[in-house]
Amino acid sequence: MNRTNVSLLGVGLGVLMVATFIEAADSPHWRGPGQNGASAESGLPETWSPDGENLLWKAAVGCRSTPVILNDRVYLINRVGEGAHRQERVMALDLNTGEIVWEHRFNVFLTDVVFHRVGWANIVADPETGYVYAHGIQGMLFCFDKDGKIIWKRSLTEELGRISGYGGRTNSPILENNLLIISSLTSGWGPHGRGLHRFVAMDKRTGEIQWWSAPSGAPLDTTYSVPITTTLDGRRVMLTGLADGTIVAMRPSTGERLWQFELSKRGISSSVVYGDGRVYGAHSEENLDSVLMGRVVCLDARTGKEIWRVDGLACGYASLSLADGLLYVPENAANLHCIDAVSGERLWQFNYGNEAKGSPMIADGKAYVGDGHGSWSILKVSREGCESLSKVHFELPDGSPDEVYATPAIAHGRVIMPTMHNLYCASGKAADFRSPGEAVRFGADAKIEAGPLAHVQIVPAEAWAAPGEQLSFSLQGFDADGNALGSVEGASFSTKDLAGSVAPDGTFTAAGDRILAGAVIGKSGDSTSSARVRVVPPFPYKEDFENGKPGLPPSGWITSKLKCQVTEHEGGKVLRKLADRPAPPFARLRCYITPPVASGYTIQSDILGVPKKKRLLPDMGLINSRYLLILTGTSERTRTLRLVSWAPVPRVISEIDFPWIGDTWYTARLSVDVAEGKGVVRAKVWARGEDEPEAWSLEMTDPVPNLEGSPGLYAYSVGVTEKSKGTEVLFDNVLIERN
Repeated sequence: MNRTNVSLLGVGLGVLMVATFIEAADSPHWRGPGQNGASAESGLPETWSPDGENLLWKAAVGCRSTPVILNDRVYLINRVGEGAHRQERVMALDLNTGEIVWEHRFNVFLTDVVFHRVGWANIVADPETGYVYAHGIQGMLFCFDKDGKIIWKRSLTEELGRISGYGGRTNSPILENNLLIISSLTSGWGPHGRGLHRFVAMDKRTGEIQWWSAPSGAPLDTTYSVPITTTLDGRRVMLTGLADGTIVAMRPSTGERLWQFELSKRGISSSVVYGDGRVYGAHSEENLDSVLMGRVVCLDARTGKEIWRVDGLACGYASLSLADGLLYVPENAANLHCIDAVSGERLWQFNYGNEAKGSPMIADGKAYVGDGHGSWSILKVSREGCESLSKVHFELPDGSPDEVYATPAIAHGRVIMPTMHNLYCASGKAADFRSPGEAVRFGADAKIEAGPLAHVQIVPAEAWAAPGEQLSFSLQGFDADGNALGSVEGASFSTKDLAGSVAPDGTFTAAGDRILAGAVIGKSGDSTSSARVRVVPPFPYKEDFENGKPGLPPSGWITSKLKCQVTEHEGGKVLRKLADRPAPPFARLRCYITPPVASGYTIQSDILGVPKKKRLLPDMGLINSRYLLILTGTSERTRTLRLVSWAPVPRVISEIDFPWIGDTWYTARLSVDVAEGKGVVRAKVWARGEDEPEAWSLEMTDPVPNLEGSPGLYAYSVGVTEKSKGTEVLFDNVLIERN
């Protein structure tokens, strides 16, 4: 039975921390309850067949990420639908039968990810609350209860500037005590405009942001390494790979970096594992000090110092597993290597397929591992060697492989093995079997002797409010090991660059009629901490940039000064989409003006495209409720006016010829309404200074509408060559109003 020990936090010694214990029989983390790719389950099948042998059930739903198991349910995230109904979906299945208990479908938008890669990130489940957390490919972060009710949600892209690449790499959330922690490349407002690999921690019950951290240097890739947490010398530690090619240790309670180890010339995607004071990591790219591609390292988890290394092992997609003193390394070419975890001695290798994308799970003396080309293998593994016990291949009706990208989930005598189209549950036990298991820690120790105050953190760490609205801030204390001490008594509060006032108790009252971004600052003695705050007035909202600071984007807008800046133009000020860095990620601008709001509003702006060599023009337009209005210019043959949602697919699209010309101001207007379960998207564009046409230039109906979204600006700069300066876009006189 799950159990939780909880006590109130207070200042002083002998602080009792929240400690959640889970049964090893459940598997709420994608790498199993130990977060190490191993399970304590026994009596698992050596062979099975999708036609019946040791098959408990089969479900006609698949996934590319790893399911989790909690309280007799299997949770997964996947893709669903055809045409305009293509969506992402979170599901709960009955562990005993495979029947669908509930599902929640949601749209994909504002990303270059294609449909095949939807459902990338792994789900995590919380044994204490029963909540389930899922991160969608478009940046939606959901907290569901066990019955599928949304407890809270956040749009990481529109709210925090999450960056999404076309490859689909999406970071998985993890749980640590009362925190949900997730990372991503981000480019947000203000100081967060610089693109970095950042971590954000939220209250797992409310979604309120607790801390931000940017432990990495300049990112080299989008990555998907999933952090792990453990207790080391009585303190909690988080270990993970970063987009700058390093492995770091952090305090999960505060986000402080403890140490950093340089591993690769590219970002780290495989996840690390931990055991007995050592952390193990791997990659498959170019090494910093070797011509060989790929490396496996063992580091001292206390200092980050290298203990041993093995060069030339390319493990960059799947992740390592650790069990019984043996480190299992799934090389990219689906060769499973076994290494002595203490000495680094290579013991054996075994080929089980063609492509390692999913990670192995070690249990009951066996390795359960999938091959990307459509097979699941059961391998008998030990220090002495490896042999194949079973290999099942899956094909689609057209003869192509039913691909396998997932890691298996193991719990209660069951092995859940997904393909992209189906879910198989293999077991040699009855459907009602439950493993007794042993309680394992899933968070802080039950009791920690906390030390004196060493660090303060203002909470929430980021928020926004409308004029007249109040936000309540508190200053939280931590000792030198990151143990929480509760609210700091006698803290003082002030503001910077904000309209409004803050009371002595930390209550901030917002004011002003423009979007302004700044900070609420908490102070105790010589220690300070700043919360990022935006004041966002209600619609109608106007921005002519005349109050903007040249060289910077508008205050509080989700964008970077490397992409757009307020500049002088013809005796006034405009917002200029820069084009001195035409290659991605700087070529495209998706600038979000406010946090997401309910659909049923219109955004309007004057827009001018600056031509390059009289023939190349940018794409430019507006964003409303996650729909794009684009005046296309990158095609020399045809200039069009386009309405689209999820452009790479596209899910819905409407387009007409529109021969617009460069160096000419146009007024663009984009309106979205939702009625009778459908979205009505309308757009019109006319030469600035002329009368607005009565008729809409273009209309589109969406049978699966976006119900909310941020208003914003869009542009895509194109250069003659990858290194040449591209085409610029100017924006002016932005107006947002309710319909």
